[in-house]
Amino acid sequence: MNHLSATVSNGDSLPRRQMSAGEILLLCCSMVSLVVSCILWSPHKQAWMDEIFTWKEANDPSLWHLYYAIQHGADGGMPMFYTTVWLWGKAFGTGVLALRLYSSIAMCGSLLVTWRAIRRFYGMWATAFGVLALWGTSGLLLDQNVEARFYGLFMLTVSLAVHIYTRLVQQEEPRRRLMVLCLLCQAALVLTHVLGIVYSGLILLALIVSDGMKRRCRPQLYLFHAAGWLALLVWIPGIRSSMSAGQPFSWIMMPTVDSMLSAYLFEGGQQWLWAIQQHSSATILQIRHAMELVMLVPLALILLHGLVRLATWRKRTGSDPGSSLLLVGYLLLTAPLVLFALSHLVTPVFVHRYLLPSGIGLAIVLADLADALGADRRASSRWVWGAVTSLLVVSPVLSVAALPPLDSSRQYLDVERLDRLVPPNAAVVAGWQEDFSKLMRFSHSPQDRYFLLDWPTALVGPTGFVLDYHLMQAYRDSGYYPGNIRDSREFLCSHPDFFVLDAEGRSWFDITIRKMPEFEWKAIDSFNSPEFARHLITVHRKTALPFCNDLRIGDLGGQSGVRR
Repeated sequence: MNHLSATVSNGDSLPRRQMSAGEILLLCCSMVSLVVSCILWSPHKQAWMDEIFTWKEANDPSLWHLYYAIQHGADGGMPMFYTTVWLWGKAFGTGVLALRLYSSIAMCGSLLVTWRAIRRFYGMWATAFGVLALWGTSGLLLDQNVEARFYGLFMLTVSLAVHIYTRLVQQEEPRRRLMVLCLLCQAALVLTHVLGIVYSGLILLALIVSDGMKRRCRPQLYLFHAAGWLALLVWIPGIRSSMSAGQPFSWIMMPTVDSMLSAYLFEGGQQWLWAIQQHSSATILQIRHAMELVMLVPLALILLHGLVRLATWRKRTGSDPGSSLLLVGYLLLTAPLVLFALSHLVTPVFVHRYLLPSGIGLAIVLADLADALGADRRASSRWVWGAVTSLLVVSPVLSVAALPPLDSSRQYLDVERLDRLVPPNAAVVAGWQEDFSKLMRFSHSPQDRYFLLDWPTALVGPTGFVLDYHLMQAYRDSGYYPGNIRDSREFLCSHPDFFVLDAEGRSWFDITIRKMPEFEWKAIDSFNSPEFARHLITVHRKTALPFCNDLRIGDLGGQSGVRR
């Protein structure tokens, strides 16, 4: 970063950098690569439960009804996502690829903004290496790049917050317009993901520490930044509903130290696991552990190198304006530690995709490393950086070649084959909410596919069943699938014959049908994926159920959809 010293007088302002035609081309190729990766990756990935939630909600005729449904527990997101994806659906449709392209475009926007933020302090090759090392190799990011959820938008809003931070640290007295923009950006961030307040808080801390190192204090600016958090007040009902959805259990596992360490890799290179496993006798889990071990050692050395450079800030403040950027990079990288502590002290919130925005911090650290290695100062080595950067640009597209076929994906369900096996107009109960969502999205007869609400089963089944129960109850109460989400007893009394798609392990079928002598049943086929075993079972009620007499005839009609 010494190349900036001649143009920076006090560390608070930098000359505006003009992007060359070559840099613009490189940036555009990087974003095109992400979009092409999304298009090519999509056929290898079946839409899963969360994406189908997005599809259903984006098809809501009324945005106001959508807000009502979410605030009453129909999903666990925030209003920025639902507003923007609802508008996107109206403009571009709600097909699987159309909604996934929403995420990809947001990821491209995040790449662009992060590039511009880092480029204020570093040269082109250093910036390109830092940014593309994340956007080109992170299996976690590339997976979310082709998923119709809010993590692309989450990345974009954190990128914007970092970009505004880089402008604030350079200006002794920021203009009021920039301060208002900061407030609006923080509001957008916390209304994109509830954990956005963690990232916003870390950026505020970086701003305060940066000012302290420069012996200045700007309380008005800090208040403007924190005032954006007040936007959370408009979504308190939705947050409360989301928090209570998994009660009395949490669907999120308690994190271990190993899971925290692996989070810092952002699943780098994980998209190549299947291709490696095809040429190895080791399991994918063994290969993953080996890859993580190999990658953690150099990552630790890189982070240590950056910390040493940051520790010399006091000596280099006048000639090194990029230290403020490096500071916010490292504070963003503390997000896994923060969520790890919150999980053990308050409630589990440690999910790897929630940590994706902290990867922006890693991009900053990697750009600083490339700068220290002379990426933009040594003309003789620029061709090396150019070659590395070119590989990173095409990596998202190349990674598609390593993906397994669709039917090898971990949660795949062959809905078309199930439709062929089941007679027309026959009822099918999905014992697992993930399967129910896929049936409602892809089945030729969604009107005859059911999910049954049964609280005793939810309590004794796998942890996620409680969350499924609350989500589906809220979906029904909000008018989504009202005829398909049924109370268990009502369904059993109104359907003497039906099929069950049963997922093994303490399922509704195991806890209910297997234990009731009034039913006879037979497994007729299997639907297995690498991680889930399912059986298609035909069920017949031999005798009347005693509790049916307690249900009024009116309770069995209306929404039952029974064909008499």
